[in-house]
Amino acid sequence: MASTLAPLPQLPVPTERIADPQTGRVNQNWYQYLKALDQHIREAEKRIAALGG
Repeated sequence: MASTLAPLPQLPVPTERIADPQTGRVNQNWYQYLKALDQHIREAEKRIAALGG
């Protein structure tokens, strides 16, 4: 069965800091990636629940 889930965005450079040590704020690239990952997982969970799983 083919998946129609949107592909995940490319993972940010692994050596790139997730948070800025001076401000404690999450790096924009990581924020966007984690937000897309969260949406991807929510969509997968919704589909599993719809199948009765």
